[in-house]
Amino acid sequence: MDPPRERLLQLLKQEGNTQCADCFEPNPLWASVNWGVFICTQCAGVHRSLGVQHSFVLSCTLDEWKQEQVDNMALMGNARVNERLEYCVPKNIEVPYHSDTDRDSRAMYIRAKYVDNMFCATPGGSRRSPERLPKKKPTGNGSHQSNSKIAMVEFIGIVDVTLVECRRLVVKDLVSSDPYCVMTLGMQTRKSTVKYSELNPVYNEKFSFSWDGIEALVVDLYDKDDLSKDDDMGTLSVDLSPLLKGKGVELKQWYPVVNRKHPDKNQGEMSLHIMYIPIQNS
Repeated sequence: MDPPRERLLQLLKQEGNTQCADCFEPNPLWASVNWGVFICTQCAGVHRSLGVQHSFVLSCTLDEWKQEQVDNMALMGNARVNERLEYCVPKNIEVPYHSDTDRDSRAMYIRAKYVDNMFCATPGGSRRSPERLPKKKPTGNGSHQSNSKIAMVEFIGIVDVTLVECRRLVVKDLVSSDPYCVMTLGMQTRKSTVKYSELNPVYNEKFSFSWDGIEALVVDLYDKDDLSKDDDMGTLSVDLSPLLKGKGVELKQWYPVVNRKHPDKNQGEMSLHIMYIPIQNS
């Protein structure tokens, strides 16, 4: 057995790493390498759906590991990461527990934890550890209501988003960038093609989303990198509520791409054409 794999399996035996970092399922055999946590098969599937820019997933038994990746797992670990990412979890949030949790609720929690950092410490905030408990069984009288309702969404229509082009993007490589976009609406994610060595890429790619009439469209821009983690090139958010003002309303304009940590810093522009198709009630 090679040294990295042998050391990795030893890390799995350490306190905190013997159960999934997200749902506490025993004996996790997957890992989010960039976060440094061990996770179960079900949670690994959700992590992979986030995209490698948010969570880079490897199998502890099937994939090849580099020494520096194992070093990061040793540095972090489930207990240490959860201490930060689950500092204060609201009581009304359904926390995944073993296989009791449905896919939608599991995905909602993991995205909130790793992508949105919703449970991290805030100035003046008090600590509240998550409660991981089995779901109560229905009583048979029809009165049981599951917390999984937070994951139930009633869609009112379809939103078609055409990614037209970008201009004046920032340089992430030596002289240019290889940009691609990740669009998120609620729990739905779509990814564009990569445009190599282009700071003014033209896409003309169309994506469709189910919409609840509330969620905003978030577009994250990344620079493709084959040798390391993809570089962040900026983000933007589009309020879709104007689409509800009347029949035939469209959003067709340039949107500023801003720095994620410093929203006042402009990092280019993106042209989007957005249309809304309501669901016809029968």
